[in-house]
Amino acid sequence: MRRRISAGFIAFFTCSIILLFSAAASADTYDVVGTGKNGDVHVSVTIEAGKIVGIELREHQETPGIYEAAAEKIPQSIIANQSINVDAVSGATMTSDAIKEAVAKAITLAGLNVDDYRKAVAKAGEGIVKEDSAKVVVVGGGAAGMMAAIKLARNGVDVLVIEKGATIGVANGWNCGGPMASNTSVQKAEGVTITDEMLFNDLTEDAYLTSDSRLLRRVLARTGEAVELQLSTGLVMFLRPDNYGAGYRSRHGYKTAKADRPAFIKDAYLNAGGRLMCETAGESLILENGNVTGIRAKKSDGSILNIKADAVLLATGGYLGNNSIIKKHWGDINVNPLGNTLSTGDGIMMAEKAGGMLEESSFAMISNEFGGSNKKGGGWQRSNGAMTIGIYGGLLVDPNGERFFNEYYMANQPLSVGGEAVLRAGKFYAVVDQAFVDAVSTVGLFEYLGNPEDWYVGTMTAKGVVLKTLQADLDKAVVQGWAVKADTIEECAKFFGMSKLAETVRAYNSYCEAGKDEEYFKNPTFLKPVSKAPFYVVEYEPSAWGTLGGVRTDSSLRVLRSDLKPIKGLYAAGVDAGSLYCQPYYQVEGTAVGLAFGSGIYAADVIMADLAK
Repeated sequence: MRRRISAGFIAFFTCSIILLFSAAASADTYDVVGTGKNGDVHVSVTIEAGKIVGIELREHQETPGIYEAAAEKIPQSIIANQSINVDAVSGATMTSDAIKEAVAKAITLAGLNVDDYRKAVAKAGEGIVKEDSAKVVVVGGGAAGMMAAIKLARNGVDVLVIEKGATIGVANGWNCGGPMASNTSVQKAEGVTITDEMLFNDLTEDAYLTSDSRLLRRVLARTGEAVELQLSTGLVMFLRPDNYGAGYRSRHGYKTAKADRPAFIKDAYLNAGGRLMCETAGESLILENGNVTGIRAKKSDGSILNIKADAVLLATGGYLGNNSIIKKHWGDINVNPLGNTLSTGDGIMMAEKAGGMLEESSFAMISNEFGGSNKKGGGWQRSNGAMTIGIYGGLLVDPNGERFFNEYYMANQPLSVGGEAVLRAGKFYAVVDQAFVDAVSTVGLFEYLGNPEDWYVGTMTAKGVVLKTLQADLDKAVVQGWAVKADTIEECAKFFGMSKLAETVRAYNSYCEAGKDEEYFKNPTFLKPVSKAPFYVVEYEPSAWGTLGGVRTDSSLRVLRSDLKPIKGLYAAGVDAGSLYCQPYYQVEGTAVGLAFGSGIYAADVIMADLAK
């Protein structure tokens, strides 16, 4: 029997189907979080009918001038490929990963299988080889590279800069506090006279002639020109105070915000006729009869670029992002990076493969002068007082619980000598008591030590500084597992497996009582007993802004072979130029970047002279 369906029922049924279909196909937006470089990255992800249709960054604290490329490219790539298995943006890896992490969470919240969105993504340029040429190729868009490139371009030289990152803004040179330099208009405007002689004498004494004196002298003579070049681009600079007792104000700072600096440099270079290729990494040098005639590079799309050139300048910024090089020189340790981790020793390794030799005596770190660090606590966090006490000059011990140097060097020269000592220890530990914590969090370290005016660095950096959140910071470190709090030193020692700690503390307290350090003869001002329970032991790993140690060059920045003859067509500048630096790092603030800027100017002078021959 045929059943008659009324018109009303048909209408109801039809509407129900439409509503069900609409519900299934409706777009839903998920507010999710990924872990970025500077904290949580909040992302809104819209998914419709199983398809990712929208990705938007909301709240975050990622670094301006760097995160933007990831914020633009990663969402576009994920949506285009319907895959989170897309390449990170060079120089913004952690922001890229945060976005991918957040999208994965949104996929799961949508009731979908995240593995379905991990398909391999083919690179558009894979297998493609392209050719290009320039008179000079500069590898790296940092301090040395861009100074050389701008000067070359302004003198009519056909120059191409290839930069591994998505922007030159990833380079340490555009994110640091500023360079030391001599004979600048900024100094003259403040009535300050800084001569090459003043800097040369101090740096030579620091290096004990292990750096090339002729090269150092020539580069110092161009640091002023490098500052003036930057000023000509529109950057605004000022003269910083002498925080570490050099006796003069040679270091410059920037009034121009970090995020804005790269644009001034880039525009000046392009306006001078230079060419720039970002997301292009140098891979190997092209050699003919032992001479460098170009470079082979790889672009982010997977394509290969062979660039013919009469000269190649390596300025890739060291090896902070290459753990294998770090471990080769300092052992199986963790160094928390504070600077550009895209610097993976590319320039150094390319030079070695081309026959260049290393300047072994210059391998060192530009250490963190603001505190210790620990990856369990997020690396180094400026706001965390528990990290700060690592440079406060109190009792420091090695993994066995023994003192290993005069801790005053950490309070007075943390950037250089002190940093070198803890780097060699691998890990180091601050041992303090409740009396210390209470004092530093209420009156401050400088005042707790009795206002020692003869501690110059303290008067500049610690006077009046109160770590009000120190107790909370220590408690957080305990929860995170990089600090211990206990009623006895023995309990603290057990937590970290220190066999010598109790013995060390007893001896140290006796020195404090006598007012004389019989072991390492530390300034008595810093002898404060560890005697009031509870006690704290805080674990630190070394951290660094950048690295030193690179290829050996002659006094004109030409890379040398083991027979001490230059490789024709190959030059190095900045921290890739090992002969310009020393171990430990120079004690004058801003020297690494100041010499990098000056070496870029000098490299341009040398290259132009060589090309004219």
